[in-house]
Amino acid sequence: MRRLIILFALLLLAPRPGEVQGATDTGRFSHDQLIGYARKYGTPLYVYDGDRIARNFHRFKGAFSAAYPKTRFYYALKANTNLAVVALLRRCGAGAECISMGEMKVALQLGYQGPEILFTASSKSPEELAFAVSNGVLVNLDSMGDLENLVAVVEKLRKRASISFRVNPDVDPMTHRHIATGHKFSKFGILLDRDEYIHAYRKAKECRWLDIKGIHSHVGSQIVTLDPFIRNVELVSTAVKRLKRELGIEIEFIDLGGGLGIQYEDGAPPFPPELVAKEMGTRLKTRLADLGHTPVLVLEPGRYFVANAGILLSRVNSVKITPFRSFINIDTGFNHLIRPLLYEAYHRVRVLSGKGQRELFDVAGNVCETGDILAHDRLLPRPVPGDYVAILDSGAYGASMASQYNSFPLPAEILVRGQRDEVIRTRATFDDLIRNQILPDDLKR
Repeated sequence: MRRLIILFALLLLAPRPGEVQGATDTGRFSHDQLIGYARKYGTPLYVYDGDRIARNFHRFKGAFSAAYPKTRFYYALKANTNLAVVALLRRCGAGAECISMGEMKVALQLGYQGPEILFTASSKSPEELAFAVSNGVLVNLDSMGDLENLVAVVEKLRKRASISFRVNPDVDPMTHRHIATGHKFSKFGILLDRDEYIHAYRKAKECRWLDIKGIHSHVGSQIVTLDPFIRNVELVSTAVKRLKRELGIEIEFIDLGGGLGIQYEDGAPPFPPELVAKEMGTRLKTRLADLGHTPVLVLEPGRYFVANAGILLSRVNSVKITPFRSFINIDTGFNHLIRPLLYEAYHRVRVLSGKGQRELFDVAGNVCETGDILAHDRLLPRPVPGDYVAILDSGAYGASMASQYNSFPLPAEILVRGQRDEVIRTRATFDDLIRNQILPDDLKR
C-alpha cells in the first residue's frame, strides 16, 4: 500500500517523458554531455562544474560583504579536498578551514600562508599542534584539554601561536542528528551557558606564547531555516561583549561557521544566502554597536560552494524486478557516496539514456551490504544495461568520504571549466588497492 501511495503521488508530480525535469535538472550539463563524459573517462566518475563553484563562492561572498562591513571567507576542505577544487577556491579568494595535518599540508602546498589557514579539529594530536604552530596556522581550540596541549607545545617550541576558541551555544540547527554540532550533547566546543569559556580565555591570556584572535561557533550543516543562524549570532555576540567587559579581551574576529543548506530535492524552496546574510549582518551590527570596535565576520562554508557543482556518474549493470521491490543496479555504491547511508540523505537521480516506461525503483549500489541503496522509491524510466545514471549534488562529502571497501578502486574525477574538461584525479588501480600492504614471506605462494 505504501508503495502504491508513493507511486500515485510521484505520477502526479513527475514531468512527462521528454520534459526537462526542473530548472536545475543536471545543471549546465545536458544529458548527452554527461553520457559523453562517462564514455570518455569511464564510470564511476565524479564531474565538477568549476564555473559553478566560482559562482557559488562569489554569490556567497557578495551577499555577506554587502550585509556586514568586514568579512572573511574560508573554505571547509573536508567537503571536497581535491587539489584542483581547493586551488580554484583559493583563486576566488577563499581561505582554508582544515581538520587534519593532511588538509593543512594540502593548503600549504597550494600556496596558502599560515594566517590564511584555520585549524579547527576537535581532537588535535601534539604532532598536529606542533605542525600548525610551526607553520603559523591559526589554531581554533575546542576544550580546556586542547588548550593545555597547545600550551605544552608552544612552551616547548618557544614560538607564538594565534588562537581562537570554539564555543558551543546549544542551538538546535534543525538538521540531521549526525550533522548537528551546536547542541549541548555534541562533542564540539566549550558550552556558552557555563563560565568555562571565560575560564578558557583567562587561562589563554596568561600564556605569553598565545595571541587571542577570535571566537568560533558552528552549529551544524545543511541548515535551511533562519532561526539557528540568528540564535547563534545572538549568543556569540553576547559572549564577545562579556570577554571585553570581564577580561579586557578585544576579539578580532567572530567565526560563525558555515552550514548553509542547498536544495537537494526537486521543488524544494530556495534558501538564498542573501536572506541569511541580511538577517545575520543586521543583528550582528546592532548587537555589537556599543562594543567599541568592529570584529571581522568569518564564515567557512563547504557544502554551499561545491555540492551542487558535482555529479556522480554511474553505469547500469542490470535491472532486477521482484514481487516486492524493483532495483536499478549500478557500478558504484556507498563506498563512493556514503551520504544516503550515513545521513539518510536524498540525492536526485537521473537516468540519462533510459527510454523505457517510468516505474518505481530503488537505485542499488554494488557493495555487498543491505544498506547500499543510493535512492529509494524513485519514479524513473526503466533503463537497460549500459545506460548511465547521474546522481546529482554530489560535489560535497562524496569523493572526500569515499573508501575502497569491497576492494573497489576509487573513481576518477574531472573538472569542467568553460568548454574544457580535465582529469583532476585518475581512476585508482589494483596496485593502489594493495599499496602499503606487506605480505609476510611465509605466506607468499
